Amino acid sequence: MRNYEQARQFAIHEHHQPRREGWFNMCQMFSRQCVGAPGFGVSAREAFNNVAAAHRHTSKPPPPGAIAYYGRPDQGFGHAVFAVEGGKVWSNDILRHGQIDRVDWDIFIPRWGLAYRGWIDTCPAGPLPVKKGGDAPAKQGYRQQRKVYRSKMRFDQDDSDSVWNLQLALMAAGLPFTHGPTAYYGRWTRHACRVYQQRQGWTGVDANGIAGPETVRRLGLVWIDS
Repeated sequence: MRNYEQARQFAIHEHHQPRREGWFNMCQMFSRQCVGAPGFGVSAREAFNNVAAAHRHTSKPPPPGAIAYYGRPDQGFGHAVFAVEGGKVWSNDILRHGQIDRVDWDIFIPRWGLAYRGWIDTCPAGPLPVKKGGDAPAKQGYRQQRKVYRSKMRFDQDDSDSVWNLQLALMAAGLPFTHGPTAYYGRWTRHACRVYQQRQGWTGVDANGIAGPETVRRLGLVWIDS
């Protein structure tokens, strides 16, 4: 079985370099392979049903390291995903056919009409690498390193401590984030950064939503060349 970081890196790798066959209709296989578990159900629906009730939970969003499930208990194949921080999950097929992408945990409810069944902390092979305290960073304390690296300040940056700290600083400056910091430099982060830059009186390329040295400095972070 993999630890959380190994599981997360597996998902990221499959996002950038998926296996040649792709992951079409292989949600349970992908999710269990993230955590390094052998098969425990021919479908997502059966896999969730095969886990003891004591290890099935209905809290939301699913905590990082868990496998979350959607659908019905008595019909259909259901859907399985691997959960990470910020209310995000890694899923196949949702944005691209047969490909792995990171999306909001509840996107499957309106888009596919699948009800949220819950998440598991254990499978027949052993415990999953669920991070203690669930997905509530405000209760745990954020991972504030107070450093931002130039190489990580770019749009569509995945899982970066630099982006995490940037988001924290933008939140402290009054810019809202629906799910809190996610460590992903997506369109919402770029929008928040652009609004902050415009508040500084900047225009044009100086307010493009990408945090450069001066944006970082004004937000109280430390810029380190790399």
